[in-house]
This record gives sequence, structure tokens and C-alpha cells, in this order.
Amino acid sequence: MNRQAALAVRLERFIAEKERLARDHPLRYLFWEATLRCNLACRHCGSDCLRDESSRPRELSPETLKRELAAIAAIHDPRQITLAIIGGEPLVRPDIEEVGRFAAGLGFAWGITTNAMLLDAERLASLKAARLSTIAVSLDGLEDEHDALRQCNGAFRRVSEALIRLVADPFYDSFDVICCVSTLNINRLEPFVDYLGALGVPRLRLTPVFSRGRAGRQPGLMLAGDQYRRLLAFIAEMRQGRRDIEVTLSEEGYWGAEWECRVRTDPHYYGSGRVIASILHDGGVTGCPSVSRRFVQGNIRTTPFVDLWAGAFTDFRAGRRAIADPSCGECEHWALCEGGGFHLFAPEDGITTNCGLRKIAKPGEGPHDR
Repeated sequence: MNRQAALAVRLERFIAEKERLARDHPLRYLFWEATLRCNLACRHCGSDCLRDESSRPRELSPETLKRELAAIAAIHDPRQITLAIIGGEPLVRPDIEEVGRFAAGLGFAWGITTNAMLLDAERLASLKAARLSTIAVSLDGLEDEHDALRQCNGAFRRVSEALIRLVADPFYDSFDVICCVSTLNINRLEPFVDYLGALGVPRLRLTPVFSRGRAGRQPGLMLAGDQYRRLLAFIAEMRQGRRDIEVTLSEEGYWGAEWECRVRTDPHYYGSGRVIASILHDGGVTGCPSVSRRFVQGNIRTTPFVDLWAGAFTDFRAGRRAIADPSCGECEHWALCEGGGFHLFAPEDGITTNCGLRKIAKPGEGPHDR
């Protein structure tokens, strides 16, 4: 079998597996948006996180999360599920270790995504004692770019100190850095990769800034078409040539067969509502946390999560084409793309403006052009 035929077979199996997952929806990844509070006010924040206490009264208690996790573990195999605690900035809450420790005791792997500003030696020891499995640290380029995006002088140095601690004590199962790529850092990605490689960071996930929240209101941050193409080419080059650090694309969009196999370890798959769910800070349940609140399926304050997971999420699993923009649902790439990230279907975003294939196409060559 030649390479092209082998690829065709692989893609056919991949499409069939996506259909199975939509039908069976085995829970594999559960986000807990522990808070919308944050200790920074980043220019590109997609969640509109708050540097005040206004959202705190709506936050769920540890007891509520532990109740839901116990119910999930009674029905699903917790060893197959990762609990990812996010925010806001999850470390502004002193009780996430309580939830994490409980989750680990049930058999879940658990982790956090953090800006690392509060990740000093004492807090890291606390997370370690609570059996943290995975940690992702946000760092958006070298010092000038990161501090400008975070609107905080000295942020880069504090994050770097946290990275050094993590490299020195590899108690976790997985550790990586997430970098939001914008016009501020697109031209200095290679020295940034060199910097992380020299620190000993094992993996870097690059994701283009997405026009949600404050990011959509900030002029001049979004990449243009040629910059998207440069980013994809850069990731492909790093994946082929670097051995000291793994570089990958971490983003929900579909970029076409030409790029997908070169910029990711696995083919694009957006499992929101199929294998991925979120419990939001106020108890709402949806797919990925970036999905529009239009698609909240219910609230654990009134309905157990396991009931919502079993009986809701119809749009996520079987009805995507029906709610997609017609030019998207009729696209020849639908079987592999399915509209990219489900959040692209939100009416406030506009599906065609967020089509990856359209972004990287030359004028008149986009998949939705007529």
C-alpha cells in the first residue's frame, strides 16, 4: 500500500471513530472552571476574567464538586478521565487541592492550567502533595511580548522561575507550556522555543489568539492570513527538526490535510460534548469552556452532571451540521472538520470569519468562496 492509500485508510478509520464517539460519548476530559477571578488582566483573555471579587459568590464549593465527582466515578471509569481545573486563575482559590486530592483518591488524574504568578515553591509543594498529575503553564513569548500581553512588568521572570522549579522536580505525568500567538510574538517564536528548550521544558503548545472576550476587542492582536501560514510552517519545521522540545499546534480549528498531519501528533478532533465536558464556575454544564453560553445544557445545582451528560448535548453529538452556517455545513471538508471548534457556531462569533481554511487561503480560493 502506497503512502496516499495508507493515508486514505487512516482518514476513513478516523471518521468512523468520530462517529462512534458521538454515539457512545465516553467521558474522557472534564474541565472545572473553578473561578472567573484572576490576578492579571491580560489583553488577550478570551474569558473576560475579573480582577475583583464580583464572581466569587457564584463559585461552587469543594463539597459540590466532590459530590459530582463521586457520582461520575460510580458510573464511569475515573481512571479514563482527566479533571482539568482552570479559571480565571485557579490558584487564586486556596481549596483546589482539596478537590484534586479527592479526585485522585477516586482514581481521576487531575491537573491545572495556570499563569504561574502564584506558583511559588510553597504552592507547588501543596499541589504535589495533592497528587497533581498534569500542569500547563501559560507563557506568551519572551519577556517584552509576554509582559505586554499580560500588562504586568516582571510576569515573564516569575513564570520562568516557576518553569525552573517544575523542570527540577518532575513529579507530574505531564507538563507543558501554552503560548498564545499574536502579532506581538509571531516574529520571535524561534528564540522563544530556544529559551524553553534551554530551560528543559519538554513541550510547547502554540495556539493563535482567538477573537473572544477581550482578545476580540483588542486592535492589532489577530494574525493575518500570511502570518497563519508562517505559524503553520514554523510548527512543521520545529516538529521535523527539534529533538529537545516537542512543538505542536493546540487549537480547535481545522487547517486542511496539507497541514494537519504536519502540525499535530493526532488529526484534528474537537470532542466537545462527545468526550469533553465542562462544569462552569456557576454550575453550568457545557462542552469545552470556550463554547458560547448559548450552549449550556443545564446546571448541577438542579440536575446531576451524570444525568446531563447522559441525556443532553444533542447539538454537540448529532446536530452540528444543522446549526452550522450553510456555507460551513455544505463544505467538502465537513467530514474531517465539522466546523472546527464548536464555539465557532456561536452567532456572536460568525462561523466564516473563524474558518481556518479560509484564513490561510489566497483570495478567491477559500472553501466558502463562491
